[in-house]
Amino acid sequence: MKVGIKLKFWGVRGSIPTPGVKYTKYGGNTPCVEMRLSNNKLFIFDAGTGIRELGSMICSGDEKIKAHIFLSHFHWDHIQGLPFFMPSSIEGNEIIILGMDMQNARLDKIISDQMESIYFPVKLQSLSAQIKFQILSEGSNNIDGVKVDTIYLNHPGQAMGYMVNYGKIKICYFTDNELVPKSVTESSKLKYKPDTRERILKLINGADLLIHDAQYTEEEYKTKIGWGHSSFNEVLSLAREGRVHRLALFHHDPDHFDEEMDVLVASCNCQEYQGETSHVMDCFAAHEGMELHF
Repeated sequence: MKVGIKLKFWGVRGSIPTPGVKYTKYGGNTPCVEMRLSNNKLFIFDAGTGIRELGSMICSGDEKIKAHIFLSHFHWDHIQGLPFFMPSSIEGNEIIILGMDMQNARLDKIISDQMESIYFPVKLQSLSAQIKFQILSEGSNNIDGVKVDTIYLNHPGQAMGYMVNYGKIKICYFTDNELVPKSVTESSKLKYKPDTRERILKLINGADLLIHDAQYTEEEYKTKIGWGHSSFNEVLSLAREGRVHRLALFHHDPDHFDEEMDVLVASCNCQEYQGETSHVMDCFAAHEGMELHF
């Protein structure tokens, strides 16, 4: 069997859904990325509002599914679509939700609490699918026969990044991570591990694809230090240094309309061409419906 991965973006927006005509090109749904492995395994990264449409597509077929949903963290924009994921309401399906335990709350409680009756009419325990939870910490994991490495990221309350190794294919999903520039003198005040960037570099080295939070421009970042998101300049620098083959800018700011996103991507590619010529990297902004094949 030939080893391969098909990846599709179902939600790429950060912070809050952004419906409207100004967002039609890149999309307004919050984070959700589908990964289909050639051995028929289904991995889903984050459960923002984009997961609803993914669920509808899955339910258009008759087959029962087993899906692993990897959560980067539990801020609303990354879990708010989970109650609307239709496959979880179908008997015979198996849904495994993976993520961190928090200091004051277990993974299963975090997810079940957002489906209490005060917030949502259907409780987690009422869903017909088999729902399981798997707690992850930083390190290397065997997920249903697939190597998935995890790393804690720079984000308020903490977030987790994922790297999937499948055959010779290496794909990294690092959303909600703040790459702190060296020029930020108050970086010591941030409650981040000082070596996060170096450890990320080791993981992403030579990756086929890096999906990374690039919410801000360089100017916007100056007033948002410590918010847990990166400027696209820093992401581009990281990807270059890690000799990444393809870079997907992700977690787009809700105030970045399509036209602004186009300018940002053009600037990113301009900077890339001005960089070293010995390494060619494809840099683009992820948009809803985009498919990549490896």
